[in-house]
Amino acid sequence: MNAFADPRSRAVLPRAASTAALLGLALSACGLSSCHKATEADCEQILDRIVELELKDQGVTDPELVKKRTEETKSRKREQLIKSCVGKRVSQSNMECIRTAKNAAEITDKCLR
Repeated sequence: MNAFADPRSRAVLPRAASTAALLGLALSACGLSSCHKATEADCEQILDRIVELELKDQGVTDPELVKKRTEETKSRKREQLIKSCVGKRVSQSNMECIRTAKNAAEITDKCLR
């Protein structure tokens, strides 16, 4: 069964998909003194966290299913993620906010603004 055939899983893609575009805008606004250029690992960490939190909000907590859906989302959005995120400026405070966010909306509405 395709993991995205489950109607509850489809909600993961809209925010994850829009996040790649948002990253390009949000990260470029970072102040120069506390920033570094986002690496592929930074960008993957951001996307992983968003997917993890969206799945948690949907009640999906099985580690194997979370891993599978995260990998599926990353494989579908990898090119967009790299193009819009890698090389953009990101601060340590952005990354800390992402690590401690309670839900995916907090990441896109607070951490990446």
